[in-house]
Amino acid sequence: MSTAQTPGQLASGKASRQRGKERLDNILKAGQSILISEGYASLSLRRIADQLGISNGNVTYYFPNKDALLRALIEDMLATYDREFQNEAERFPDDPEGRFAAYIDYLIEDCRQADLRGFFYQLWSLATHNDVAAELREQVYEHFFKQARTLLEPLNPGRAVGALNGSALTLMTLIEGLHVMFGCSAEFLQRGDDFDASIRRHARLIATDAGSS
Repeated sequence: MSTAQTPGQLASGKASRQRGKERLDNILKAGQSILISEGYASLSLRRIADQLGISNGNVTYYFPNKDALLRALIEDMLATYDREFQNEAERFPDDPEGRFAAYIDYLIEDCRQADLRGFFYQLWSLATHNDVAAELREQVYEHFFKQARTLLEPLNPGRAVGALNGSALTLMTLIEGLHVMFGCSAEFLQRGDDFDASIRRHARLIATDAGSS
């Protein structure tokens, strides 16, 4: 007996998958919003269900507990960075200098987003006393370290692995510091002439290891 699906069954299955994806996206957005605005203590599957006007079972279908939800939030965030990283790679397939500069510009603007800064603040705080959050923080930084290595390697071919790794870590330190600095007032940041240009210049120095002896 044939098991081929009819056009109606195929359409129904596609619609069901689309609804499932939309619901998952909505759950993640609600979870991120609660985490940023109210903190991890207020983040619960019930709280998300209430905010979205759905049953608690609709949330636990995707995430059985808060740890699973937190992991998904981190994975969703990293997927966003991966997409942007790939976008820049495709824009500058044969130009590592242009690719590096474009991605640094993206990260500078990214650090200006208050919601994103709030997300990282919560993760950093939580990681001091929550083993799952500490593990996820390590995962996040490992992910960014690999991206930094991928950007830096073509700019200085032949560099020793240790030197390249040191530059990647230093570049990460520069960018991570922006999450803190961009939380300051505009007046404070305007004390320096063209702060963004200074960030780009120092990122480039790190990339080429121009300050080394």
